[in-house]
Amino acid sequence: MLSRILGKNDKEKKEELIRSMQSLHHYVHKYFSITSKLLEFLNTHMEQNICPAVSVNDNESIEQNCGRVREVMLQIVDVCEREDRHVHKSIEPDLYEKIAFSVVSLKDKVTVIKELHENTMGILGNVFCPFVIIKLVRSDLRNVMPPADELKSLPVSSFVLGDLVRSSEYIPKLLNKEKTFVEAVQLVQDLLSILKPPCDSYCDILSELQAYVTIISENI
Repeated sequence: MLSRILGKNDKEKKEELIRSMQSLHHYVHKYFSITSKLLEFLNTHMEQNICPAVSVNDNESIEQNCGRVREVMLQIVDVCEREDRHVHKSIEPDLYEKIAFSVVSLKDKVTVIKELHENTMGILGNVFCPFVIIKLVRSDLRNVMPPADELKSLPVSSFVLGDLVRSSEYIPKLLNKEKTFVEAVQLVQDLLSILKPPCDSYCDILSELQAYVTIISENI
């Protein structure tokens, strides 16, 4: 009876380990997917190529992949902050605040964005460019990057990304031959717990920006 119970628990932990590994693999890929979509979005509305496209590499470690995403995100932040300073100098403070603050009605934002583009005769680029820049600068983009220091402290971050989609037996062997499935699950979930929340917030930033631009474009 005891052996059957232990065997069942072991099987459940194996399944949990597989799910955790797949979820971790998914979130690393998700960081790249969001970043690629954001770059495409910015290239369209800022009319400039911020940096080359970034792609995931399953043959690199989790930490290396997250580091490359972080570098691109930092470039995005730097470009947006630089362009934001230009916008600040080019428009009246009250217009800037109307674009920036969420308490301003969408109708008023549409009016301001349209008039700003007409009055500046397009010197600020695409009609949505000032809005996109201001929204991103006011977002929490720096705080949704993969946390570099925390990644370094967790052993799973050194795993080759592609290994996360291998069999459940493979992970404990990588960690330590003496590791149990329970311990392996915990180590994988520790890393997942520091990547998932910021990645989800990163996705929300992009989704909100896309939704705003879509709604505004339908009313201009």
